Amino acid sequence: MIRKTLSIVALLLLSGFLINGITMTQNLKRLHAGLESNLESVKTLNQVQSSIIDKNGKLSKMLSTMDRADKGLDDAIGKTDQLLTLLSKVVDYNADTLRLNDQMLKHSSASKRDIQSISQNLAELDPYMKQMDEMLKNLASTAKEDEKYLKEILDSTRHMNSKLPGVNTR
Repeated sequence: MIRKTLSIVALLLLSGFLINGITMTQNLKRLHAGLESNLESVKTLNQVQSSIIDKNGKLSKMLSTMDRADKGLDDAIGKTDQLLTLLSKVVDYNADTLRLNDQMLKHSSASKRDIQSISQNLAELDPYMKQMDEMLKNLASTAKEDEKYLKEILDSTRHMNSKLPGVNTR
């Protein structure tokens, strides 16, 4: 009964982990898509800035400012790339976790089948065990009756021996 309960609890726990992993993976994929879109937007913005500088041909101050902005954007792109790399690793870890959860679910299912088989075998043994118990009770009752009869025989023998001279009555 405890094993069956533990199996059910384990199955519920594994199901929870599986659902949690799937939900997390979906959210990470959405975040990943958003970051890729952001990266494309930053690249497009970078190209637009270069074209504005080429068309304007204005002040070096503007170029200096744009260079700083480009550097900031390049830094942002670098950080975004790092973030995407880390998110890819997280997605891989989640996939590994899902595979592990799936394996655990398979093992739990096998354990459940084994426990059900044991339970069925014990249920099949129950009538035989009851029959054996009844036989042992009958045997105990018969042994008590035999003990009673043997005591009566012993008492009778002692009584008869007491009437015969020279016979030890112990």
